Amino acid sequence: MAAAPKRLGVKFSLKQSPSLQPKDIMPIFQRWIQGHTVEGMLIDVIDYKHVHQGPSLILIADEGDYAYDLGDGQAGLQYIRKRAMPACLSDALRLVFRLAFIAARRLEADTKRQLQFDYAAAKISFLDRQRYRNQPGVFDGVRAELTACLAQLYDDEIELTRVYDDPRQIFALRCSTQNPDVAMAGIISRLEGNGPPHHRPQP
Repeated sequence: MAAAPKRLGVKFSLKQSPSLQPKDIMPIFQRWIQGHTVEGMLIDVIDYKHVHQGPSLILIADEGDYAYDLGDGQAGLQYIRKRAMPACLSDALRLVFRLAFIAARRLEADTKRQLQFDYAAAKISFLDRQRYRNQPGVFDGVRAELTACLAQLYDDEIELTRVYDDPRQIFALRCSTQNPDVAMAGIISRLEGNGPPHHRPQP
C-alpha cells in the first residue's frame, strides 16, 4: 500500500452555476465554528475572494481546512487534511472523502439546497510535491489502490484520470462514476462502516 501524502484534499463541485456568493457562505462557516458543526477544532474563517479562481473562503481548523473553492473555474466544497493523517493512502482517502462529503451535505442543508454538489465525481489533490510529483509514473503507482478504494465507496466502476498534465502543477486526480444518480444512502453507509482509520497517524 502507498504512503499517504503530507496533505490530501477532496473537492466536490457544484452541479449548477452558484446562486450564492462567497459573502453568503461566510456567515454559515462562522456558525459552523460557533456550533462545532463539522469535525475538527475549528478556528477562523479567512477571506481569499481577491484571489482569482482561488479558495475564496477557508474555514481554518487544527487538523484540516474546509474551503469554498473556485479553483479550475468550478465552485465547490473542498476539505484538505494537513495533520494527524493516516499512514496508508487508502485510509487517508477514506478519511478525507468522508469529511468532505459530510461538510458538503451540511452546506447543502444550510443553504436550503441553493447549493447542490455533484457527488458522482470528485477531485483528489496530493499536496506533497516531494512524495507525489505530477508525473505519469506516480499516477501508475497509485492508480490500482485508489481505484479499488473508490470503487468500494461508490459500489460502482470508477474512472480515474489526472487533472493536470503540466508537471509544474500539483498531482491531482479526478474520479468519476458513470452513474449520475449515485445512491447517497449507500455512500453514507459505506463511509460510516469504514469508521476512523486505525493506522498510526503521521505527526
